[in-house]
Amino acid sequence: MSRMNNRNLSNPGWWQRGLLAGRLCWGLLGDRRVPFYLKLIPLSAVIYFFSPYDLLPDLVIPGLGQIDDLLVIFLACRLFFYLVPSYILREHQEKIIARHFQLY
Repeated sequence: MSRMNNRNLSNPGWWQRGLLAGRLCWGLLGDRRVPFYLKLIPLSAVIYFFSPYDLLPDLVIPGLGQIDDLLVIFLACRLFFYLVPSYILREHQEKIIARHFQLY
């Protein structure tokens, strides 16, 4: 029996939580009920990720430069999820969970 079949969403791995958060963020970005100014939060984090300017340059401390990019994306997503109306967030979470269980 596969490990994936025994896996549930109550205790996903860190990469799986990241993937689910990315799917949730993507779904919320496409929802017309979410105000445009809130959608600017994750979009600005993605722009920062691809920007050549960093808070911690990659050349000064190797490895730490990439961590600050990921930290900015993580914090932007958390803020975005916090500010989106809860009923919209819950609706998208339920859709993602339903799709996840259909795959397995």
